[in-house]
Amino acid sequence: MYRYHKEGIPLIRPFYYENPFAYDDPVYKNQYFFGSSMLISPIVKKSDPLIDRTIQKFYIPEGIWYDFKTGKKFIGNKKYVSFYNIEDYPVFVKAGGIIPLSGINDLMSYENPQELEIHVFPGSSNSYNLYEDDGLTKNYLNGEYTITNIDYNYLSNNYTLIIHTLEGKPDLQFKKRNYKIHFRNTKMASNVKVYSNDREIPFTSYPMDTEFIVEIKDVDTKTQLTINCQGADIEIDALMLINDDIDSILSDLKVPTKLKDTIASILYNKETPTSKKRIGIKKLQKKGLDKRSVKVFLRLIEYMSEV
Repeated sequence: MYRYHKEGIPLIRPFYYENPFAYDDPVYKNQYFFGSSMLISPIVKKSDPLIDRTIQKFYIPEGIWYDFKTGKKFIGNKKYVSFYNIEDYPVFVKAGGIIPLSGINDLMSYENPQELEIHVFPGSSNSYNLYEDDGLTKNYLNGEYTITNIDYNYLSNNYTLIIHTLEGKPDLQFKKRNYKIHFRNTKMASNVKVYSNDREIPFTSYPMDTEFIVEIKDVDTKTQLTINCQGADIEIDALMLINDDIDSILSDLKVPTKLKDTIASILYNKETPTSKKRIGIKKLQKKGLDKRSVKVFLRLIEYMSEV
């Protein structure tokens, strides 16, 4: 919102502003950019009760993008289809995206957070300016605000995150802050060093799923915090594969395992044309696959043939 105030660039921008083909497209016209690094594809349809998921089509623009929750990678300028259950949502972050969030202990507070969780996505260097004021008054007009720069320098075997006050009055912040840095889709670094100005300081680091996390406590907000990580081929290259989604649906489906295996063999056979896959699924009614499930898999075949 500070950027909108200073430069007139809206926080939310319709997808079709930069991709005019989507203006009248019933599938992609609701997509929008949120801030400088995020893309949202709103779910506007009910979920299918049989598979307990919404079948969602979306378009990923130019570049490399990642699913914010799972970290799966999407190659740009392509149409995709995926399946979302109630706890998931199509939110994507472009390569190099820096997403600062309040720490878990500050979620219900209107004040600036004492704990910051910063999600950093690989693939590109980037810089982010975090604006903060008192959240209540117009004192920012008199210079009562702080802009903190978060700078990410990316190499595939050596990456550095630097956090320092760029402008304003750091006294508006807490004197000390805790940081939890989520290096997304990133392997555990073999060598990590953390500095407050030029002084090396203690930290905690550990892998968690597809993240490498570095935690630093009680950092003086008037100093420059530098986190340098080194390690060969850091990125966990988790491509979005529709087969993963189909496997998940098959796993949840309440049919015998033997029938699941038969369904999978039909769906995943690259040599079988779509028309024959439809016939194969329809024939499974004789083996106990109910009509509703048949309809679901016929729809999945259509979606698989489109991507």
